[in-house]
Amino acid sequence: MFGQISRPEAEFQKLCEDYYEKILRYSHHMLGNEAAARDCTQEVFLLACRKRELLAQHPNPGGFLFQSAKNLIKKQQREAFRQMALDTSLEELASDPSDPGAELWESLDRRIDAPLYLEAVLSRLDDEKRRLYALRYLDKKSMAEIAALLALREDALRMRYVRLRREIREIVEEIAEQNFV
Repeated sequence: MFGQISRPEAEFQKLCEDYYEKILRYSHHMLGNEAAARDCTQEVFLLACRKRELLAQHPNPGGFLFQSAKNLIKKQQREAFRQMALDTSLEELASDPSDPGAELWESLDRRIDAPLYLEAVLSRLDDEKRRLYALRYLDKKSMAEIAALLALREDALRMRYVRLRREIREIVEEIAEQNFV
């Protein structure tokens, strides 16, 4: 019996061989980082190993692996966002006393991979919102400059940007759900 592996063990090994590269590519696509993708893929297969008996009875073992990867990726993204928020120093937040959240939002906005979604997002915005987006994020104008240009009070303009960011976030989530689920 030495040197031979059992049938369930051979089936599990084949499942791992069949799905390893697929899970790795999916993780890399979602995370955009090879090291993070390898870590995530390793976690998926460690989980599969721990739940081997359950996986053997599962009607869709490949689906189980992909769902596990999706869950781990979302967890990793939440942790990265939380860490990014913690990394934003109090000095950055205190730089504009009239809007203590502005620096945090600007810091988060700088980390968005805009080219990835820019065209799809902008195509879903109306003309006024596209103009607001362009003035702030493409032309890099200050809130004061934009308020003067549009003959608006700065507090009213800031509220428009809060709504615009919320709408953009929802559009990005829709696009991500359509393309990556």
